[in-house]
Amino acid sequence: MVHAYFDPAQAAAFNALATKKDSTFEIKYFNFHGLGGIARTLLAISGSKFTSVTPEDWASEKSLTPFGVMPILTETSADGKTTIHIAETGAIERYLARKFGLLGSDAFEEVLVNTFVSNNHSLQWAIIGKYFMIKDPELKAANKESLIANNIAPWIKYHEEHLSTNGANGHYVGNKVSLADVTTDFLLGLIQGVIGEELVSKSKTPAIWQVREKLNKIESLAAWKQTEEFKAFSAKNLASFGYC
Repeated sequence: MVHAYFDPAQAAAFNALATKKDSTFEIKYFNFHGLGGIARTLLAISGSKFTSVTPEDWASEKSLTPFGVMPILTETSADGKTTIHIAETGAIERYLARKFGLLGSDAFEEVLVNTFVSNNHSLQWAIIGKYFMIKDPELKAANKESLIANNIAPWIKYHEEHLSTNGANGHYVGNKVSLADVTTDFLLGLIQGVIGEELVSKSKTPAIWQVREKLNKIESLAAWKQTEEFKAFSAKNLASFGYC
């Protein structure tokens, strides 16, 4: 049986909303940044109206999602007549990025953005799987050394080089915000959760750091980061995982 989220009968609704900028959104996820953080950031950058919803009883709601995981994005048209649901972090992020013009302006730029996003996700999962999910302190310490040498240091080298070549203007493509910028900002929190400012900081990696500074100058995003909800998510992230 086709899951309701994947029913081809939804095509018309998706096509109708894909280019609309006046929709309202709901992100169902836990009350920390985690895998819902980038989607919330994209919505904040766009200035869209969105709410964050924490499941009341995840054990019973889990089976209703396509893969038993969150986040889940719900988009509703301005007139309230059309609603769509999207599962899976990457699908949500790319849908929102395309809707709000954050995937570049042509085929080459879109590939470039997606290339750096993919590379960022690779490092993200390496850090989470080899460090933040490890409970044994000795194994965690041993993994830290290999993470720095084999994953984090090379990432810094390649990304600092590309961003510098693009003018150290805080963007991966041209002179505009993209999904690559947003995922790098998210990744900086993970990296500093592992090594602090040992390798990445405003003084040591100025081109990478400029990405964060440019994003923080976006008024709608800055306003979202000042909300009590965002601060509560950050506090829960730090308490639960050691980074935010």
